[in-house]
Amino acid sequence: MSETQLYGGWRRSKSMGIGTLNTGQTVIVVGTLLAPLVVIIVGGPVSTLAVTLPVALVVIALTIWQRHGMPLMSYVIGRARWSLANFRGETSYRSVFLPAPEVLDLPGMAAPTKLIRAEAGDGRGPVGLVWNQRTGTMTGALLLSPAGSLLASGATVNRQVAAWGEALARLADEDTVSAAAVTLQITPSSGAALSDHVRGRLDPAAPELARQAIGELVARAPRASAQLAAWMSLVIDPSRAPERPKGPAEAAAVALGALDAVDLAGAGADVLRRASDVDVKRLVRGAFTPGDMDAPSEQIEALVWHEVGPVAAEDDWDVYRHDGHFSVSYVLREAPRKTVPYDVLLKLVAPGAYARRVTLVYRILATEEAQAVVEREVNAGEARAEYRRRSRRTATRRERLDAEHAERTAAEEATGAGMVQWSIYVTTTVDSAADLPAARREIEKAARGAGGLRFRPAFGGQSAALVVGLPVGINPLL
Repeated sequence: MSETQLYGGWRRSKSMGIGTLNTGQTVIVVGTLLAPLVVIIVGGPVSTLAVTLPVALVVIALTIWQRHGMPLMSYVIGRARWSLANFRGETSYRSVFLPAPEVLDLPGMAAPTKLIRAEAGDGRGPVGLVWNQRTGTMTGALLLSPAGSLLASGATVNRQVAAWGEALARLADEDTVSAAAVTLQITPSSGAALSDHVRGRLDPAAPELARQAIGELVARAPRASAQLAAWMSLVIDPSRAPERPKGPAEAAAVALGALDAVDLAGAGADVLRRASDVDVKRLVRGAFTPGDMDAPSEQIEALVWHEVGPVAAEDDWDVYRHDGHFSVSYVLREAPRKTVPYDVLLKLVAPGAYARRVTLVYRILATEEAQAVVEREVNAGEARAEYRRRSRRTATRRERLDAEHAERTAAEEATGAGMVQWSIYVTTTVDSAADLPAARREIEKAARGAGGLRFRPAFGGQSAALVVGLPVGINPLL
């Protein structure tokens, strides 16, 4: 039995800048330093330094210092923008008070979307496609059945991880595929689906003892059971097809072709089927109301698109309130610096006491763009090295390791490896505000056990982070 391979070498994209600063931060710092001098040269008295210099120092401090992995400047600007939106009432959603046609929209970033039922004509049933009327993209989903790898040999796991990497690399050759996402939603089961399943299969002639035993098992199962839903969604841009489609019907045909081109053979997950319009409604409805994940199909099918969302919602700074439920979302702050095994996300996707959704989002880079990105990263590293040489500063161990990773990435891309930008979003949903502290602790504890992954709350973007994990085509990397 071969040993399980370790994985690592992820890098945060960096542009040229002074020291650890990127290009934007460097421009702000240099501009802020020059501003007081320019004011004096233009004609201002030297006394203006008493005003301009403290302001410059504050701006520089906000640009350099970080909180939750991002510059304080970004945090302050984000807070100010959210406060302004909150003052204008833009963080509140009340569908019953919206004028037509907005009353038929989902809240937030999903407002421009529309669900389309497409018939492929291949006998495999209808397909649900989410059309973004603002960007023109189509999003389709594949329902997955993860095989699990806990009992698999190291050689099997290595093959599955390699097959997944090859599947992502093949997506780079699909001109119409802009982004992809894989989502696992773990919902504590209400027991309704299991109860209905068993009730319809009980033999009236079975012994009374057996019937009682089955009844007790069904009654106790919901306390320790969870419902797992997994899907892969693709954001497809029909305008990038060789022949530009004319109208939504032809665009849907392009999207169906891209979905059928996905090959996950050997990647450790079986494709159950293409998600139908009812499946998409269920997944979106289950995000806003977890208890409806196992609702009868007839009930879900009867819903129109805007009804799968909430009737009322409040997008607060650190929590999203929707129809009596409360959701908290986290976004990846930093990937592991060390090498990690394949099961690094196991604790994060394990069932807990509250509904949880874990989404890995990918932006598929075309071959030409990937080449430009790696060259830019290498050039930025060389520029930082030249700055250190001229300033006579010795490179730190972390800087040397980052440069090695950049060179290795460039070498792998040059030999045909695919390249993606990726991130992870985690959302937990509870029924009561009193459960929020426990739900937050559960996520933070699971994240600490995830091999060096570091997360931060999605401050000021809770509603946006929630819909990222849904098959509606919202991908922050685009």
